[in-house]
Amino acid sequence: MRTRLLAFVGLLLSGALAWLAVVAVAAARGLQALIAVSIAYVGYLGWRGYRVIRDARDRAGAADPPLPWVTAVVPARNEEPVIGDIVADLAVQDYADERGPRFDVLVIDDGSTDATGATATAAAERAGLGARFRLVRREPGDGPRTKGAALAHAHPQVRGEIVVVLDADSMLARDYLSLAVGAWRRDPDAAALQTRRTELNAALGWMPGAQDDEQLMDLASQCGRWVTDGTAEVRGTGMFLRRSTLEAVGGWDPLSVTEDLEISTRLAAAGEHVTLAPEAVVREEAVESWGALWRQRMRWAEGSVRRLNDHGPRLIGDRRLPLGKRLDFLLFTTEFIVPPLFVWSIAASLVTVILPAPADWTVPATLFIGYGAGTFLLALAGLAATGTRGWRMIGRAARGSLFLSHWLVVVPIALLKVAFGQPSREFAVTPRQARRDR
Repeated sequence: MRTRLLAFVGLLLSGALAWLAVVAVAAARGLQALIAVSIAYVGYLGWRGYRVIRDARDRAGAADPPLPWVTAVVPARNEEPVIGDIVADLAVQDYADERGPRFDVLVIDDGSTDATGATATAAAERAGLGARFRLVRREPGDGPRTKGAALAHAHPQVRGEIVVVLDADSMLARDYLSLAVGAWRRDPDAAALQTRRTELNAALGWMPGAQDDEQLMDLASQCGRWVTDGTAEVRGTGMFLRRSTLEAVGGWDPLSVTEDLEISTRLAAAGEHVTLAPEAVVREEAVESWGALWRQRMRWAEGSVRRLNDHGPRLIGDRRLPLGKRLDFLLFTTEFIVPPLFVWSIAASLVTVILPAPADWTVPATLFIGYGAGTFLLALAGLAATGTRGWRMIGRAARGSLFLSHWLVVVPIALLKVAFGQPSREFAVTPRQARRDR
């Protein structure tokens, strides 16, 4: 009930603020000044993130022994086309010391109706994983149909000091685990670590390519938030967590539809933090249709709104946490404030057409331009740090920024769903094309 109420109040307050900004010059200029400050902050984070990514690329190295044991967990529901490939990629990891390989693989067959489990087992047998491979089956109807529920179900089977969660379509180089654990040396006190994500089908069209640009924006942002002692977050695949800390904060939430964002916020609220490993790359499939993209983004937006409502007030109000962390988290909630403001400001401007006083159309224009400017700066930072230069860098940054404007529509609809609709209780699997282009 509280989550519904907060979403409803957020919609009302954004509407009131939008109306005030459209009809009152002082309010409009105040809002525009705040937008300018937020762009400057995002630009600063992009610059700091650029330096982290660039330096990590230059200093990449494997972890030193003794190596902590890592359990790679792969949740999979009807992933027969791709599950064998990720098992094979994990089997040949060079993460080993004088004692031998220091990892095992745990595949969760989450109620699949195809041959996901059998295909994973066959791939493990071909690769000679032996006792370092286990398959856990969760039957249909055994709890919510979310990824978080699948992870919670299998967690008692986790053997390692560190757990890494990988989507079934992930593609890894042989040194992936070594580079990721090696990167932890830069910040050994971190409770979790996120690796870099790229889209393996980025060259196949505008939409997959734009999602690859989006990943670089996010990487620059998260690296900037980490190095400035903010509240960096893990993402759905390629996220490493210390098992002891994960259990200390309550483990995976079976009801969350965005388990990565939810656990990130709980870690931050507990005084923990996430570090980044830009040198360790996990490749995944970008969605290739607008329908699949809409379903994916609505789930992400709904899950993020719910975790902000559930955990945000406690995090922001906890004076035991450093002020910088609380301010960083608060500033990044603007990702979910600007979109409803933008929609409301357009509606308010249209209403004023019939009134004697003309509308201030600079308000929605500033919101749109400000949102695009922030994402453009982050894209420039990520692209520059990974070696893209010249007009190609400008073009890709513009493409990524234009692509991210869809959040201006997705977020207000997600807020309406949270306020008035039924919560999602099922993880929607992204369609797989089983592409392994290297």
